[in-house]
Amino acid sequence: MFSIGDFAKHGRVSVRMLRHYDALGLLRPARVDPFTGYRFYEAGQLARLNRVIALKELGFSLDQVGSILDERVDPQELRGMLRLRQAELETAMAAAAARLVQVEARLRTIESEGTMSADDIVVKSLPPVRLAELTGIAGSYEPQDITPVIGPLYEELCRSMERAGVAPTGPGIAYYEDAPDGAIRVHAALPVAASVDAGQLGGEVRIVT
Repeated sequence: MFSIGDFAKHGRVSVRMLRHYDALGLLRPARVDPFTGYRFYEAGQLARLNRVIALKELGFSLDQVGSILDERVDPQELRGMLRLRQAELETAMAAAAARLVQVEARLRTIESEGTMSADDIVVKSLPPVRLAELTGIAGSYEPQDITPVIGPLYEELCRSMERAGVAPTGPGIAYYEDAPDGAIRVHAALPVAASVDAGQLGGEVRIVT
């Protein structure tokens, strides 16, 4: 048995949070001392605590978390949901990185006005990366136009790879190019092994290098 303080340390949450979960019925103590009211937890309850935290990180409300746990979501389904959340976070990071590149490029342009020299240009060769990707069209490079497009692309790409049993070999890569009529072509990609081909993934997923 763990005291509530020790259990909180093992679960990397606050004592206050454990009391809140108890009040909501999400995680009841294994035993409550009838005289002192002290709560005690068993080691096996860490698994439920981890699920509560994981589902919260996926964006579910605590009421939804309770419903999911009561329906006994199996580890495979939980893994799938976590992978989807991982893809969403990678999408957000890729979009932020793209904006940072644009800001840095604009800053360099401003700082080098009137001083541009051919000596400042460096050409490097990089090894090719094999990517599984889906593409879509956005109205502009602005986040409010990019995010609603690239998010669903990553979700569908992750689902296709999971169905095919293909694991990404690195973090997500997002890149963009001008499309006709002033639109932007959005590429949502994940690195894959050299042995993977588009036929395995199906749908509109392409393999590019």
